[in-house]
Amino acid sequence: MRFWLVLQQLALLVLIITTDALNNNETDHVSLLAMKSKILDPFGGGALSSWNESSHFCNWEGVLCGKRHKRVTLIDLTSLGLSGTLSPHVGNLTFLRRLWLDNNSFHGEIPNEIGGLYRLKELVLQRNSFQGRIPVSLSRCSSLAYLYFGSNNLVGTIPEEFSSLSMLKKINVYENNLTGGVPKFLGNITSLQGFSASYNLFGGTIPNNLGQLKNLVFLGLAGNQISGMIPSSLYNLSNLIVLSLPFNHLHGSLPPYIGNMFPHLERLELHVNNFTGQLPNSIGNLTKVVNLSFAVNKFSGKLTVDFSKLVNLLILHLHVDNLGSGDFDEMNFLESLTNCSSLEMLIINRNQLRGVLPDLVGNLSSNMNFFTLDSNQLQGRIPPTIGNLVNLSFLNMEDNRFTGPIPCTIGKLQKLQRFSLGRNQLSGTIPDSIGNLSLVNDLSFSNNNLEGTIPSSIATAKD
Repeated sequence: MRFWLVLQQLALLVLIITTDALNNNETDHVSLLAMKSKILDPFGGGALSSWNESSHFCNWEGVLCGKRHKRVTLIDLTSLGLSGTLSPHVGNLTFLRRLWLDNNSFHGEIPNEIGGLYRLKELVLQRNSFQGRIPVSLSRCSSLAYLYFGSNNLVGTIPEEFSSLSMLKKINVYENNLTGGVPKFLGNITSLQGFSASYNLFGGTIPNNLGQLKNLVFLGLAGNQISGMIPSSLYNLSNLIVLSLPFNHLHGSLPPYIGNMFPHLERLELHVNNFTGQLPNSIGNLTKVVNLSFAVNKFSGKLTVDFSKLVNLLILHLHVDNLGSGDFDEMNFLESLTNCSSLEMLIINRNQLRGVLPDLVGNLSSNMNFFTLDSNQLQGRIPPTIGNLVNLSFLNMEDNRFTGPIPCTIGKLQKLQRFSLGRNQLSGTIPDSIGNLSLVNDLSFSNNNLEGTIPSSIATAKD
């Protein structure tokens, strides 16, 4: 008798579990249809045409279910040209682990009900038009690892309650209208690998405790209103690959050891701030760096950095600073750049650089396409070796004190589109080889001491 009683209880339990699974399956079904009702598809239902009663929802486009419970674990509607709003019913998909809606035109607020997705690991809503605040309810999603809200119209602050999200690896909130500053609590989320908050309305300073994030590889705070100095603790983040802080109100000088602290750094972007002092020689030890930008600051003094070990360097921005010492040899730093065989952009205009442009300028990377030297105090002749830089499309040398003739070798730069030598002290005639610049559409030799006639070969150049 007892045996049959146990069997009946087991049968009842199986029935309850089966019924519950069916009910939960129906909840997912209803929730997906509710989501669809709020989505506008400009292609006449093409993207979501499979979301109908003719097949099980686990077979719908962009929907993935778990094998065991047949519950929705992934919704991927990336780059389908969709618009509309995100239905609150999304919060009923309690097995959902990944929600990817990026690169569409969704608008409206992110529903608070999304905080019911306690299994959620990835929330990817970037490149849409979502409005309102970031829901505080997301702090209940304790498994969240990736939170991508970039390029929307969100306002308010990053909720303080997010301090409980101990699994977070990446937070992307760039290109929104967020305020309140960089949250100090981020320094306690030791799993954090990336924080991208560029182009918001953050003020205040960079929290010192961000230096505790030993796993951080990306810190992007460009285009905010952040002031103060770079905290010394940040120089302990030896795993950083990107440190991007331009277009802020940061000040102070760079420590002499900066280049020894970041063995993996590929991008160091500090342009358009108020930094002062000399560029540390240790910058030459950033052997992985691809992009170096110190432009539009108040850096000064002689440039003595040895760039020869930066073999991956593509871009060097040093324009609109106060670099220069008055020494006749101060352009010799170019010699170390000749070892940077990948260099594509060298921008050193609007400084206080003096002396002559050495012949070795022709040994710079043959990949270089953008080279500006204008608005300095360079003198002497333009080296004929500059004709070796055959891939240049932009060359600006105006507003200096160059003398002597325009070298005929300029005609070898047949990819030039913009070329200016205006406001120098050049003499002689314009060489016929200028006519070889068939792609040029902006050509200026004004305010020099040139003579003779304009070569007829220029007529073959592009208007």
